[in-house]
Amino acid sequence: PSPADSARDVQFIPSGASDIAQEIAHEDDVLMTVYFCALLVALAVCALMHYVYRKRIREYGNVINLNNLEIAKQKLKADSYGVILNSVLFPCCLVSEKGVVGWCNDAFVDFYGNDLKKFDFLSGIADNEDVNRIRDAKYAVHYFVKIKNAAGQTLGFKRTLVPLSSEADGTKNYAIVENINS
Repeated sequence: PSPADSARDVQFIPSGASDIAQEIAHEDDVLMTVYFCALLVALAVCALMHYVYRKRIREYGNVINLNNLEIAKQKLKADSYGVILNSVLFPCCLVSEKGVVGWCNDAFVDFYGNDLKKFDFLSGIADNEDVNRIRDAKYAVHYFVKIKNAAGQTLGFKRTLVPLSSEADGTKNYAIVENINS
C-alpha cells in the first residue's frame, strides 16, 4: 500500500454532509460566475466611459482650435485697423462711457499730449449743440468744438463721435475722430 492510501489520510464525511458540501460548492461556482460577469460589465462600462471621454476631449479640442483660429483672424484684422488708424493724421481715440481712454493714435497724443488718461468728448462743445442728442446717439454724430491743444492754441473744429455698444455687458464706448483743418 502506498502512503496515500493509509488510514490517516482518509476523511469521514457524514452522509448528509456531502450533499451540503456539494451545494455550497455549487453556490460558490455560481457566485464566482456572477462576480466574473459583474467584473466584465464594470470593465465594459469603464471602456465605454473612456471612449466617450476621449471623444469629448477631441470635440473640445476641435472647438478650441476653431476658436483660436477665429481669434487669430480677429487679431490680424484689429492689428491691421490699428496700423491704419495710427497712420491717419487726424486724432482718433476710443473712450468708455466714463471718458477713460482705451486706445488712441499718435496724432491724438501729438494733439492733446501724453498725459491724457480721460477724455471728455463733450468738452468745448459749441453753445448751439444739443448735448443729449450727442450723448444718446445711436449712430455717428458730428458737432463743433473749441479745444485747447497741448501747445496751448485754441482751435475750432468738427468732432465725429461713433457710439459702440457692447451687447455682452451693455456698456457704451465711443470712437472719436477730431476733424481738424490745419
